[in-house]
Amino acid sequence: QNIDDLCSELTTILGDCLASGRINEALSVIYNVKYDQCIKDKSWDIIPSVTKFLIQETVDNSPEVFDCCETLLKEIAEKSSPEEALLEFLEQAESFENDVKFLALLKPIQIILFKLPKRRRQSLEWCLNMIESHVTSLPVPENYRLEGEERKLLDSDPCVCRITKVYGGIVPFCKPFVNEVSLRQRAEYQKNVQRDLLICFILQLLGHPLAFLDLECYEKSSSAIRSMTEELLTFLTYLAGDLMVFLEYAETRESERRSKRNENFTTGNSDEDIFCREDKVPVLSIAILYYLVLAEHIQLSEAPCIYSPLYIFQRCLYLIVVLIKHSEELVVRKGLLLANAVLVTLSEGSVPWNILESPIHKEFVESLSKVMICCEVESFRKSAVLILRSYLFKFDAKGRYLLMLNLPTVVNHSGILGYLITQLKDMIINALSSTMTLAYFTGKTLYDLMSIYCSLEHGAETDLVENVDQIVSALNLIRFLALRDRENKTGMWDYVGVLEKSLLEPLREGIKLSRAHYKLMLRDLEEEKNGMVNSDGLTRKSNVAITVGGQMLPNLTHENKVTVITSALNSFELIESLLSRVNECIDSGTLKS
Repeated sequence: QNIDDLCSELTTILGDCLASGRINEALSVIYNVKYDQCIKDKSWDIIPSVTKFLIQETVDNSPEVFDCCETLLKEIAEKSSPEEALLEFLEQAESFENDVKFLALLKPIQIILFKLPKRRRQSLEWCLNMIESHVTSLPVPENYRLEGEERKLLDSDPCVCRITKVYGGIVPFCKPFVNEVSLRQRAEYQKNVQRDLLICFILQLLGHPLAFLDLECYEKSSSAIRSMTEELLTFLTYLAGDLMVFLEYAETRESERRSKRNENFTTGNSDEDIFCREDKVPVLSIAILYYLVLAEHIQLSEAPCIYSPLYIFQRCLYLIVVLIKHSEELVVRKGLLLANAVLVTLSEGSVPWNILESPIHKEFVESLSKVMICCEVESFRKSAVLILRSYLFKFDAKGRYLLMLNLPTVVNHSGILGYLITQLKDMIINALSSTMTLAYFTGKTLYDLMSIYCSLEHGAETDLVENVDQIVSALNLIRFLALRDRENKTGMWDYVGVLEKSLLEPLREGIKLSRAHYKLMLRDLEEEKNGMVNSDGLTRKSNVAITVGGQMLPNLTHENKVTVITSALNSFELIESLLSRVNECIDSGTLKS
C-alpha cells in the first residue's frame, strides 16, 4: 500500500471507531507502527477525522469518546511533522463558537511547539495570536448594577462561566513556555524574543474580557477567575521581573494620544518597542494590570521599593481615566479602586502644584465628575465623591488653590460646585491654623475664589432650583467666615460689600421672582385640576409646563407637578432662611466695611 492508501484507510478506521464508540480499537490503530509514516507525512488529512468529534454533544453523550479523541490528537502531535501538523491544528482551533474544540487542541499544539525549540518564535506567535483571537471573541456579562456582596452572583453568569473555562485551559498551556524563559534562566536572544511574546500575550489576556469580570478578593473566598488572574501575574513577574516597568509605557501612550500620532503608533516598525504598540499591548490591559497590582495587591510584594508614590500617582492617572470613562460598570469600579489605592499612598499636601501642568489632571476631574453625576450605581457615585476630596487635599496649598480656581470651568454642575465650596471651607480652616498656607486662602486670592463660587451666574434671574446646592453651600461658607473670622485674618470682611452685590442682593430678588413664578404655576395647576374632567367623565392631560435649568420636565402627572413645585417652594424657604442668617452675621460683624 502506498502512503495515500494508508492515510485513507487510517482516517476511515478512526472515523468509524469513534462514531461507534470503539475507543480501544481506535487507540490500537493510532499506536500501530504501520501508520507512523502516514501520520508523519499526512497529518493534515488525519487530524480533521478526529477533531470533528470535538463537540459538546460528544462531551455530554460519549465522554469516553471525547477522552479518546484527546489521546489520539496528542499521539498524532508526537508522531507528525511539526510544521505541517501545527498549521492544521491552528486551522481547526479557529472556531470561536466551539470552546470545547479550542480547549482540546491546546495540548497537542503545546506538544508540537516543544518539538520546535530552534524554530519556535514564529510558530509560538501564530499560536498566541490564535488564542488571543478566541479570547477577544468571548462575550462579556451585562451591566447588572450589582453592589457589594451581590457581585458574587456574577460567578454564575453564563458568560463568566465560559470565560473562566477558557482561561482554565489557557493558563496551563502557557506555564511551561513561561518557565522555559523565566528570568531565572540564562538569557539568550531566542529566549528574549519568546519572553517578549509571552509578556505581550499575558498582558492582552488581562484586557478583554478579564477587565469586565469581578476580580476582587473577598474575605472568605475568591472566584476561580481571580485565582487564574493571580497565576497570570505570577507569570508576568517571572518574565518581566519588575511589574512597575510598564508604567513608562502608560506615559508613552498618553503622550502619543495627545500628539495625535496614532497612525505611526501601530505600524509595527522593527525599531519600535513592542510594548508601545496598542495592537500588541492595549492600554486597557496595562490599566487592569495596575489595578490588580496596586488595588488588589497581587504580586505587589514582588515590586521593587524604588518607585515613589508621586511617580506612581502621576503615571496611573491616565490609566484611571481609561477605566472610569468606560461604559461597563465593573471597569469603572476598577478605575475607582485604582484611584483610591494610588491616592492613599500619598501624604496630604505632598503633591507639588507644578504637576498640574499636565492636561491629564483636567481629564481626570472631568471623568470623575461624570461618575459622580451620571453613574447609576450609588456606591460608585459616593466613591467618586470621596476620591475627589482626597485628590484635592493631596496637593500643596498652591495646588489646591489652582484646582479650586479652575475646577468650575471644568465641572459646571451645581451639586459638584456645592461640594467644592464645602472643600473650600475646609481649606480655609486649614489655612487659619497654618501660617504656611494662609497666603492662598486670604485676601485677594480668597476673593478670587469666592467671586467664582459665591455668585449668581444670571443674577436675580438665575434658576434657583437648578443651582440650589451651590447657593446653599455658598451661603454657609459666608456665614462660617463671618462667625469664625472676627479678626479678619482671611480678609473676607474687606469684600463683604462686593459679596452683597454679587450674591446676597440678587439672591434676595431672585427668591421673590422664583417664589412668585412657582406660586403662579401652582395656582394654574389648581385651576386646571378643577376642569380636568371633561363631559365624558375622562381626565384630561395636564398642560402646565415645568422647566428646570431650561429643560422641560416631560410626562409628569398632575400630582407629580404639584410635588415638584412644592419642593421648589420649600427650597426657596431654606435659601431665604440661610440668607437671613448670613445677613444677621454680617450686620453683627464688628469689622463690616
